[in-house]
Parts: sequence; C-alpha cells; structure tokens
Amino acid sequence: MRRELSIPFDVRGHRGLISVRIVPNDDPWASGHQLVVPDLNAEAFRGFPLCTASLRYHGYGIKAMMGWIQLVTRDFDGDISVDRAPNLNPADPFYTYGYLPTFFDAPANPNHPDGTWRADTFLVIVPDVIRSRTVAPVAAFTWGYRLEAGRPTLLDVTPLASARWSGHRSVLEAAHPTWTFG
Repeated sequence: MRRELSIPFDVRGHRGLISVRIVPNDDPWASGHQLVVPDLNAEAFRGFPLCTASLRYHGYGIKAMMGWIQLVTRDFDGDISVDRAPNLNPADPFYTYGYLPTFFDAPANPNHPDGTWRADTFLVIVPDVIRSRTVAPVAAFTWGYRLEAGRPTLLDVTPLASARWSGHRSVLEAAHPTWTFG
C-alpha cells in the first residue's frame, strides 16, 4: 500500500515539493476527534485516514502564497462536492489558503453506507495572490478509503493528472460562481 508520496512542482519561477503522508488513525482521542464529535466513540473512528501534505518551496514572501482545494467523490451516493473547512468564507473554494499552507484532513464517516470516499486534492494559486478571484492548479494527488461494514480500508495515495482539474471545473463553478477556475 502506498501511503507516502512526493510530488515536485514549479510555480512562480521556483521549484517545490509536496510531501503527502496518509496513516490510519489508531488513536482518535489523540488526533482530536472529540473536538468535533463530543460524544466520540473512538472504536467507530479507528482506522480512518489522517492525511497531511506539507510544502517545501524555493520561493518566499508573497510568491509562497498558495492554497488547497479538495473535491470529494462518494460512490455510494454519486455525490461530488467541494470539501471546505466550515469556518471559512463559504463563497471561497479553499480548504486552506496562506503562506506555504499545510493540508490536513481526517475524514471519519463510520455511519456512511458501504462504498468509496475519494478525495482529489489540488495545490493551487491565485496568480495575482489577492487581486482577483481566479484559481490555477499547480499539482495534485488523490487518496481516500473504502468502507465495508463500518470499517475503513485506506486507498493508495497517487499523483493526479492535471486533466482531472478540468473534469471538476463544472462542480467548482457551480459551488463558487464568483470565482474563475483556470
């Protein structure tokens, strides 16, 4: 099983590297799930993935302003959605945005029906950093889990072809009509 991945990228005249690591959540209490699920049944949440993607980048300052956009596909209901942090501006498509942002996600859905939960996670830039509402993809990976009888099996983390961004454009445009997805 492939749980670690390095993806090189070039943006704004500098090279960078995404380091992705997926591990099963062996201790939902230690990972903080009780902060979002106050009546946490740790056993039900055990084994779901913890995904972290960090950046190394040779540029600095404003050139290092980037973001993450994630789209989730659930095969058990056919839904494809933009996955956003709920406390951010709902008009913005970002899971996170800032200076060399680290991506972290810990999906745990033990009550979902059997099926596959897959995320396509894109490192993106706003080419002019803050003046427009245009997003361009830089690099991407896909990861997730398969749920059977409430128990998850982690999927391999793999690089994602840039063509996948185009395939998600209609979902992004429908969910965030004030943005342009280049």
